[in-house]
Amino acid sequence: MTYLKYSILFFVVLGLFSCEPFVEEKSDLGPPPNPSFTITQGDTPNDFIFENTTEGAFITQWDIQDNGKKEGEIVEVTIPFMGEYEVTMTTFNRGGYGSTSQMVTVTQDDPNACFGNFELLTGCDEKVWKLAPEANAQYVGQNLEQMWWGNSLDDVTTRYCLWDDEWIFRADGTMEYDNNGDFWADEDGNGTVWPSDLGLAIGCNSNDDWPAQYASWGSGNHTFSVNETSLSVIGEGAFIALYKVGTTDEVSTPQSSVTYNILELTEDRMVIYAEYGWGVWRFTLVSE
Repeated sequence: MTYLKYSILFFVVLGLFSCEPFVEEKSDLGPPPNPSFTITQGDTPNDFIFENTTEGAFITQWDIQDNGKKEGEIVEVTIPFMGEYEVTMTTFNRGGYGSTSQMVTVTQDDPNACFGNFELLTGCDEKVWKLAPEANAQYVGQNLEQMWWGNSLDDVTTRYCLWDDEWIFRADGTMEYDNNGDFWADEDGNGTVWPSDLGLAIGCNSNDDWPAQYASWGSGNHTFSVNETSLSVIGEGAFIALYKVGTTDEVSTPQSSVTYNILELTEDRMVIYAEYGWGVWRFTLVSE
């Protein structure tokens, strides 16, 4: 009887404890940050200080358009080339993360800047570039993988007046085009010279044979601008590799500038392309 009494008491106590509700403890992490930052001019027109002013943040990442990424509450940045650049800050706290952007304006090129693609293009002095003596150095296709036409290795010889052209990029921001006295008159893909009123045979011609309205496509001095993703040559008639390739389409008149996308740029090799709605032109050059 005593054993039965204690057994009943045990189960009653057990039942009382098992009925106690379980409450999970939760911590309040708070809301995500409301991001803000300041931009302060540094010692030169190309130097800037970005400072995170967000309360309670503990990780801060910066993305500076065409000038890379940085991390830290306060970062110092040099932007070497004139222009407007978007600065995006992403910052984190216990509640999550937030991003905000501002524009920074650089009023002049840094006269002492020589790094990144500018350094690769000029060697911080001057560097001569020519079409690569290889098949498909000139390439046109539906996209960068599907080719319609590319030069053959034999074309390097038969189109000698293209492969002897030189594009000389200098650290002072100038670009000299030297066609060495001759140029290739291209076609429209159907056997007609481009432009149709050029008045010359398709093939190699003397630089002196450029009609007056197209003479700026000949040898000349221009300027350039380069960043992480693009290369622009600036000045009436400036171009790289083929005169009829413009920024947004093939062109029949000299342009005031042409911008190319950079696919590859190393110390001795450059691959650039112009992308249109109907396809792409791609050029491969090598430096001497």
